[in-house]
Amino acid sequence: MTLTLNLPAVPEVELVAAKAVELVGRDLQLASTSIESVSVATVEACLNAIEHGNQSGFTVRVGTQDDGEGRWLVIEVEDHGVGFDPDAVPAGGKSRKHGSASNRGWGLKLIRDLMDDVQVESRPGLTIVRMRKRIGGAE
Repeated sequence: MTLTLNLPAVPEVELVAAKAVELVGRDLQLASTSIESVSVATVEACLNAIEHGNQSGFTVRVGTQDDGEGRWLVIEVEDHGVGFDPDAVPAGGKSRKHGSASNRGWGLKLIRDLMDDVQVESRPGLTIVRMRKRIGGAE
């Protein structure tokens, strides 16, 4: 099962994605704390896509994956903006590039803190943030 949402880059559209993730999480019988974590991470990824994407919209895919490590809820947020180097993103509040205090990088840090696995693929014209939460895992 994969749910695909093609969303416009408009105010509060991230709430549509969050609601979809919550409904899928409930259907998969995720614990409420896991659903909340996944919902917040999805909102953050969507806000990044809205802010840094090409403004024509973005795509959210919600599905499941079974692998040798277990079963996962998988959320992908894809945009077609300028791209970025995920390794150069500040680890929350410090800009590596400029060495100064900054509000940049907190969203990706929060996503990484809330999810069990996060992978970012980015280049000019395509960024995909892939987030996974273990189904039936420890809280």
